Amino acid sequence: MSTSEQPVGALAKAMTVVETLALHGEMSPADIATASGIPRSTVYRLLGGLQEAGLATFRDESAASLTLKLTDLADGAREAMTEWAPITAILPNITRTFGMTSFLSVRRGDETVCIRWVQGTGIDALVLRPGRTLPLHAGAAGRAALAALDDGEREEYLSRAPFRPFNHNSLVSRQELAADISWVRDHGYAFSQEDVTLGVGAVGITVEDPAHPGGIGCVSVGGLIGEITANHERLAAVIREEVAGI
Repeated sequence: MSTSEQPVGALAKAMTVVETLALHGEMSPADIATASGIPRSTVYRLLGGLQEAGLATFRDESAASLTLKLTDLADGAREAMTEWAPITAILPNITRTFGMTSFLSVRRGDETVCIRWVQGTGIDALVLRPGRTLPLHAGAAGRAALAALDDGEREEYLSRAPFRPFNHNSLVSRQELAADISWVRDHGYAFSQEDVTLGVGAVGITVEDPAHPGGIGCVSVGGLIGEITANHERLAAVIREEVAGI
């Protein structure tokens, strides 16, 4: 794996460790490695990162478990699913229309978290799935949400550029992201072209839940870059039509 692809791979492996602990409860790093297929040295490194984030803890050197913070995050995700229920109802229609995977993500601080998807073709190539997050500078959902921020929040976020890239297509500088924000506002949707995962693209449009004005959500469609590039305008039009019909 190239250095530029490591953040995505590390995120996927960390999620596998979390899912393994959620399924089996307290486990040793060796048992996690056996159950997940991840090398033991990598498991130790991932557990260290999860511990620093407050998501995992060690009873001793041989037993790791998840913390209640992860339960709180899960509760928040479940609450978000209820809040955005009217929007989730349109995802099956979008996936049926194009055969591609559709997502609902909501902004949480400097990230967007996927709370629902309807699976389509090419699913194995997609990094985004329920419970996973992407920063605001990456992917269609994040960049749509970034463009929708008010001036103060947007400038505060951009002041921290450059951001860590996922690969050589990632938009990481203030100048690149400012230009993309202008494009999103002019066209009404975000267009991700392999900026998170090579070979994968996405289109995303921000939406508001009438029950929670001001919240930033995003309906997006992801798939192989050729399909997305050939259909991005029509994808955006269909998403917009579905959102308007709620």
